Amino acid sequence: MTLIAPTEGWFKKKVSKDERMWIIISFVVCIFLFAWMVLWHVFGRQNPSNTTYKTNPIEFAQLHDEYVKRNMVGMDNGIPIVKPETGSDVILMAQMWRWSPVLILKKDEWYNIHISSKDLVHGFSLQPSNMNFQVYPDYDYVLKFKPTVAGEAKVLCNEFCGIGHHTMIGKILVIENDADLAKYGYNNLSAPPARTGKGTAEEDISGWSEEQLIKGGEMVYNLKGCMACHKTDGTSEIGPAFNSIYGSKVKVKEDGNAKEIVIDDDYITTSIREPQKQIVVGFEKTPMAQMNLTDNEIKQVISYIKSIK
Repeated sequence: MTLIAPTEGWFKKKVSKDERMWIIISFVVCIFLFAWMVLWHVFGRQNPSNTTYKTNPIEFAQLHDEYVKRNMVGMDNGIPIVKPETGSDVILMAQMWRWSPVLILKKDEWYNIHISSKDLVHGFSLQPSNMNFQVYPDYDYVLKFKPTVAGEAKVLCNEFCGIGHHTMIGKILVIENDADLAKYGYNNLSAPPARTGKGTAEEDISGWSEEQLIKGGEMVYNLKGCMACHKTDGTSEIGPAFNSIYGSKVKVKEDGNAKEIVIDDDYITTSIREPQKQIVVGFEKTPMAQMNLTDNEIKQVISYIKSIK
């Protein structure tokens, strides 16, 4: 932009032939690009059309958890795996720093994939297809999706979301038949525990075996993101590790006073319901978040912690 005002009458000054030619060319190019943008959206297979609904992170997280509990067939490095029915609604949730669950889809079949975020704005980037769009926490994006190529696709986050952004890699596996699962190490998948109610709060787990309770507890441990602070490999950087912790003695601080307690059912229940009441010494600066678990979920988590050696 010039600092000097144009001379009076500049607007009526005749445009030279060369300038007129470039104005016409620029106008034609702009019209072409505008039309191409619309055509590329429809035929380019990169900018997906979707239906958007209003939601909230708590509601979508509950929807995700119940969906996974009904459909989970295995685990992949702490991420639940689901194998939905063709033509069904599928839930995919973004949160720091993972995509959950891993999806196993059938080639050339339609699915309605619901995508939302539990916390921040994330970027959904499906590779190698190069499909990209942003995922906001207060919206449910419903993507009508039909995979046409068998293989493994990665879901990357291309919107910076914190220190673990680079580790936020999800997975969508497209198969032609169940025999393909063995190629990806998924040949030992199993059905989830039998569920007798419509939701966690309604179901009766009194008849569950210890094995079912442990499996259910592992599911809750992964769904609620407990692994972010409580590892099962002996490391305890953020919170106490869960392996071999049940039955052990630890020092905790309660009302500012240190005392020794035994890790048992009552302590685990209290730690979940009132996480600031008894804090293990050494972890005072990393207080545990409030976890809204039901009685059934707490019972399952206790069984899972007992099983970790």
